[in-house]
Amino acid sequence: MKRQAYSNLPKLASICCIAWSALAGCGDDDSNATAGTTGSGGGSPTSSSAAGTGGGGAGEGGGGGGGGGGADPGTTSSSTSGAGGQDPSGDTIRFIGRFDTTNAEGPRFSWAGSAIVTRFSGTSISVRFNDESTAAQSNFFQVVIDGEAKGVLKVNSEEDLYTVADGLPDGEHDLVLHRRTEPLVGVSQFLEFVPEQGEALLPVPAAPERRIEVIGDSISAGYGVDGANETCPFTSDTENNYLAYSALTGRLVGADTTIVAWSGRGVYRNYNDEAADTMPKMYGRTIADEAQPAWDFASWVPQVVVINLGTNDFSPNVPGDAQFRGPFTEAYAGLVETVRTNYPNAFIFCTIGPMLSDSYPEGAEALTRARAYIGQVVEERNDSGDDKVRVLEFPAQDGAANGLGCDYHPSVKTNALMAEQLAGAIREELDW
Repeated sequence: MKRQAYSNLPKLASICCIAWSALAGCGDDDSNATAGTTGSGGGSPTSSSAAGTGGGGAGEGGGGGGGGGGADPGTTSSSTSGAGGQDPSGDTIRFIGRFDTTNAEGPRFSWAGSAIVTRFSGTSISVRFNDESTAAQSNFFQVVIDGEAKGVLKVNSEEDLYTVADGLPDGEHDLVLHRRTEPLVGVSQFLEFVPEQGEALLPVPAAPERRIEVIGDSISAGYGVDGANETCPFTSDTENNYLAYSALTGRLVGADTTIVAWSGRGVYRNYNDEAADTMPKMYGRTIADEAQPAWDFASWVPQVVVINLGTNDFSPNVPGDAQFRGPFTEAYAGLVETVRTNYPNAFIFCTIGPMLSDSYPEGAEALTRARAYIGQVVEERNDSGDDKVRVLEFPAQDGAANGLGCDYHPSVKTNALMAEQLAGAIREELDW
């Protein structure tokens, strides 16, 4: 059940940004460990029969500056347990994020932060995947057992059965596998959990009522979070969505989080005019680079949507104000309108990213213009009567004080600060 490995990884030494999921109540985080576990989630539940029993800039790529497994085959639902009148009793697996359930062998997924949740008895458990990534650039999952990060699971096309954990105290355990890597690394397909002989999967707890959706680029995906410094290029083992602000925020407020993010993508133009779909064109997809099946927005409705885009739009060769303000604000306003149409009651945060700076690209005044353009869109929404939209600006990252990730991306510490700021704003607006 192996598939041909992904072979079209773009060169990302100078690309940046995109965002899922939050696991409430995680304990100490040793996500840099190399044991064999992973986690995060919040989509539809499923019974055991459904998956077996067993360079110098502030741009995203520059330098200097700064779940739907419970649905029947043929659907793409990933609504949370207990939502929409579902009865979660007896469900042994829950999915968080966007999962394509049209393949009878098992749900496929690609967005960072996608998570698979289960509960099991015994001292060990394995998992079977059909994964399209390569040994050179593998997909990585954070393993969370009983609320604590317990190492990392490396998955690729070389094999399909993986030991997630062994040597655990005999008894019942909660498990979350949180995908740390973004779509460009390759599509994953979950086939089954395999408990140790004589043991079984158990009903999972119901999903939290709180739900957040993040739309972004490399910053939201977790690009370079685990990198030593700003000089390292993109590698899948240094990308860590579990420690990105997008996933951290969900854990801080006790929400499931879906992250829709891809490095280098923008609202109107991608990093350095890369010829690829922008995020508004990708937003409606279940699998990031596949037009079908389209995502069913009614299947999972968040109370909060975070848009963290624009950093790539203001990357090298950005046009001047007279040529760019109109196209950018039109594209951004169109995305906000799409979000509002899909989620009439959600609170929308339009954020200014921490990598934007007036010093890069030289002469572009990127930060000042991004503030003005995004602020204009929000002001027009508010003036039209939509009072559930606001601007949130993340402070410019301080590399000297907090370090930098690969290609000048936010570090672990900066992501934690961003999460605290965003969680505070969510609590203020929604009384969470």
